[in-house]
Amino acid sequence: MRQNFILFLGFLLAACSGPLSIAAPVNIVATPSQQLLLASPTVISTAVTFVPMITGLPSDIPTSTPTLSSSETLIEVATLTPVALNHIFPIQPPAAAGFAEGTSSHGYPATDIFAVVGTQFVAVTNGVVDFVSHEDLWDPAHDDPALRGGLSVAIIGDDGLRYYGSHLSAVSNGIEVGVRVTSGQVLGLVGNSGDARNTLSHLHFGISRPTYPEDWKARRGQVDPFPFLQAWRDGHNITPPLPVEIEPQTATPNLFTYVFPVQPSSRAGFSEGGHTFPATDIFAPRGTKYVAVTSGTVDEVSTVDQWNPSSNDSSTAGGLSVRFIGDDGLRYYGAHLSVIARGIQPGVWVAAGQVLGLVGNTGDARFTNPHIHFEISSPNPPFTKVDPFPSLVAWRSGLNLTPILPAP
Repeated sequence: MRQNFILFLGFLLAACSGPLSIAAPVNIVATPSQQLLLASPTVISTAVTFVPMITGLPSDIPTSTPTLSSSETLIEVATLTPVALNHIFPIQPPAAAGFAEGTSSHGYPATDIFAVVGTQFVAVTNGVVDFVSHEDLWDPAHDDPALRGGLSVAIIGDDGLRYYGSHLSAVSNGIEVGVRVTSGQVLGLVGNSGDARNTLSHLHFGISRPTYPEDWKARRGQVDPFPFLQAWRDGHNITPPLPVEIEPQTATPNLFTYVFPVQPSSRAGFSEGGHTFPATDIFAPRGTKYVAVTSGTVDEVSTVDQWNPSSNDSSTAGGLSVRFIGDDGLRYYGAHLSVIARGIQPGVWVAAGQVLGLVGNTGDARFTNPHIHFEISSPNPPFTKVDPFPSLVAWRSGLNLTPILPAP
């Protein structure tokens, strides 16, 4: 299938891409008007509207009490609609940029996109900022490889890939680790910081698996960006695939194991948003397994549905629910369960993938389709929440990623 994709992509690019041109070098610095970009990052394309990933759920609610029997027959989800992910060229406007195949010149997969100092570097897709370097600390006398990028930004896209741009002249205000960005949002301005200070201004652009921020070798590039840059420049919305030889399990170096919270994940559907706070509803047939996304210790369990629609007490809205503190230090919450698994009580340690309960619609979800209300937060008050959507996308794709709490 990968060969078919590559052949199709090659045919597409051969038919659509025009002759390559590299922008003429101009030795200027960012103007005051360009600096205004840093005070108010803009969005070049509107945010993607995510299509709900599940349709055809049964409208009736079974009256029988589900159990944890391994012989239970579960209802299959009728259809699943893929999440729509938008991808655009990382330099805006694209006509201001020039680039060529760069793997041979770098010795690893990466592309240098040449443009005038101050040209906009934008997020190629929706995602969460994973790494930011606000200072150019590279010293040619020591040549630390981790600092060669100078001012730089990396994001983890909702497609599960990491996108990195370096040698910037400025990073946009508000671009910090943990901040969510949208496709086309300005991340910074093209420059020649780091080990590019004596070269023509350009953006070093790399695509890789998600990994820990100190892994500069992965960050600089693992997937050849060139064919995708051509496609995005020509308006084709193509998602880069991770090569088979790059194992997703190596995304986190022997720290924690993560799995999708509904098993099997093929029975689950979810989309971004739907709440006034960071949370995701994961729809699945009643009785589908809800599991621990990582190892940790159970913190709180609600075994009785005490929600009353007349009083609508928010403290009981979750119905049957389980909270646990992961060994990664984060708090995970799943609500609206139909059953709590036997032995799940405060103080019990659970392993990644261990069944905590079954999907249902207790609490204030009793008149909705069965689903899990899923949250990730800090372990202590004020329980700062982090958007679980990008982590869920990554876990379902087999990527072993630790969620990142927003900066305080």
